Amino acid sequence: MSKKTDAKEKRYAKRAEKKARKEAEQEAKERAKKQAEEAKERAKREAEEARRAKRAEKKAKKEAEQEAKEGAKRQAEEAKRAEKAEGKVRKEAEKVSAELYEGIVKLAIASPVDYEQMKELSEYLRQVQNLHLVLVEGSVEEGTKIVVSVEKPVPLVSVLREIPPVEQVVKKRKDIQVTLKAKH
Repeated sequence: MSKKTDAKEKRYAKRAEKKARKEAEQEAKERAKKQAEEAKERAKREAEEARRAKRAEKKAKKEAEQEAKEGAKRQAEEAKRAEKAEGKVRKEAEKVSAELYEGIVKLAIASPVDYEQMKELSEYLRQVQNLHLVLVEGSVEEGTKIVVSVEKPVPLVSVLREIPPVEQVVKKRKDIQVTLKAKH
């Protein structure tokens, strides 16, 4: 081969090398640009997701606060209603307690009844002024009853509630139901 051909080939090789280098640099630039754009898009998506998450969190917090307020409001209203109902029951109980009895009154003693408790109750009833023990009777069908005669008006329900063996007193129509404390 001649020197001319060698020089030509060297020039071609140099040009090819230069061209390959330029192409490689161009590809590297394009790859870097593409990676930068992808990174930018990823960052954009992540930022948008973060904003959505923050909005969702804010909304959930607001809903939870609203629900808590409404729950507290409902509880306050229920407490008010309960207090009002309790007041009515208390007034009714006071009214029943203050009600005056006169004449013949039947006391229905709630089962189970213990002989010792009945004896103790009878003794207390004999001590009440303007009240006379008329009859103490008991049957399997009707239970135990005490009939008293009240000479002058007496708040009998209140009086009965103060007697130690008595646990509860409830007005039932004309009669009074008495529950005695359980013996231990």
